Amino acid sequence: MLDSLRGALGGVQSDEDVETAGSGDEYDRGRSFSLDSPKGYAAAGCCCCSFLVFLIMLLCSFAGLEATKYALLKNKVTGVVGFGTTYHGGRNLIGFWNDYLLFPANIQSIEWIPGRPTDSRIRDLSVMNVRTSDGLMTELGIVAQYQVVLEQIPDIYQTYKTDYESFFISNLRSAIQGLIAQFKATELYTDRPTVDAALFKTCQDVCADNLKGFLTCWGIQLLDINLDERIETANIRQQVEMQKQATAYMNQQASLLRAKTKVMEADFDRQIKIVKVQADAQATNITKKAVSDADFNLQEAKATALHTIQNTVRNGASPISNTDILKYLEQGALIDSTDGALVYGDFQSATVFANSGGSGSGRQLHEL
Repeated sequence: MLDSLRGALGGVQSDEDVETAGSGDEYDRGRSFSLDSPKGYAAAGCCCCSFLVFLIMLLCSFAGLEATKYALLKNKVTGVVGFGTTYHGGRNLIGFWNDYLLFPANIQSIEWIPGRPTDSRIRDLSVMNVRTSDGLMTELGIVAQYQVVLEQIPDIYQTYKTDYESFFISNLRSAIQGLIAQFKATELYTDRPTVDAALFKTCQDVCADNLKGFLTCWGIQLLDINLDERIETANIRQQVEMQKQATAYMNQQASLLRAKTKVMEADFDRQIKIVKVQADAQATNITKKAVSDADFNLQEAKATALHTIQNTVRNGASPISNTDILKYLEQGALIDSTDGALVYGDFQSATVFANSGGSGSGRQLHEL
């Protein structure tokens, strides 16, 4: 420690240096002293105090900033604000003579609703009274959210200082009143999506135009719509009547649909009957044609058989006559079926032959 102080004091010498320098007039005793002397202790204490003061000033030059805050530097003595650097959270070396000028970095809310918000940081305002396009006074409960743009903070302070939110509230209220004046009172709840989209567009326009892009609109919500009690009663009655009309219309559509269904059912039944009749007719035609074809084929087969017999069995060199063919068939039938009766001839006179006791010969019974 003594060696360090010696190096810091420069011209200060120890006792040994004094003895080495001699005790003659060559050494100027007014310019030297010993560290063990009162003057040496005073110099060492002065150096320590200077170092401590410097260390304290250095530590005081660091200041912390919350992550939810933006800040500019403001001189504590002169009150001058520096616009060179905008800080956002963390611990920064700003100098003990400066302090932070804070701006919110998180989303801020503004409420125009009854009651007080649970969060004290939310700006609480009274319910907004506006007039609709049909001349009715309406109380609206609205909540809006915005965020400060980091890059615009120097311009915000130069334009509005720290009272930018009041300007935003005033311009947004006027814009909302002008917007609601374009809607009817009933449209505020019958066409809510359109109203919500128009409110958000209006909030964005206020931030971009009226406040020069210093803020961004994060969102806006229409929560409450309160009309006069008489108007509310009339609206309820109107809605009930409209609901009744809608129900009657749906019943009418259901009846019409049932009637159309019955017509379609009758038409399908008619088509089914027609198909069945056509199928029965085609089946009858096919059956009769098959029977006719069978009879025709049978007669053709018989004719072919007779023709074959006539060409095969001959009376000498000439074919047999029709009478001979009948006799041939008669005799063949008697031979093939000895137990059966034989009827031949025309319808006016026919001869019936029957078996006579199984002797193989028949006898004529009678003529019809």
